[in-house]
Amino acid sequence: MDDSHPVTRVAWLIADAIAGRDTGTLESLLAPGFLHRTPAGKTQDAVSFLEAIRDIPGDIIFVKLESLEIDLTDAGALVTGVQHARVRTDGVVIDDRSSFVDWFVQHDGAWRIRVAVTLPTTAEATASAASG
Repeated sequence: MDDSHPVTRVAWLIADAIAGRDTGTLESLLAPGFLHRTPAGKTQDAVSFLEAIRDIPGDIIFVKLESLEIDLTDAGALVTGVQHARVRTDGVVIDDRSSFVDWFVQHDGAWRIRVAVTLPTTAEATASAASG
């Protein structure tokens, strides 16, 4: 068995919790001091992050992980990939793929996510470069 398997399992538990808006499970998978950073540079603590998940508009059809890569170190695990989500809002289906970089740490003997960074999409990066 690959040593990264427990981290992969937690990454999928997080995706499933987001899909189900299961903030209780999601909270249990966050390490103390959790931070989430968005492409706009906004930083959310655990409370704000959980509120944002709970308040996602529309019906979440699914949240999947693609191109998942995990690098284990003595200090933690670097997890990169693409989150693919499909949401139905006002009858319109939105298909979103967002790249991410997450940092997982061991806390109380279990892997927990400490930092989550959502990377800008190509369109966001292009618009930011054009306005900068």
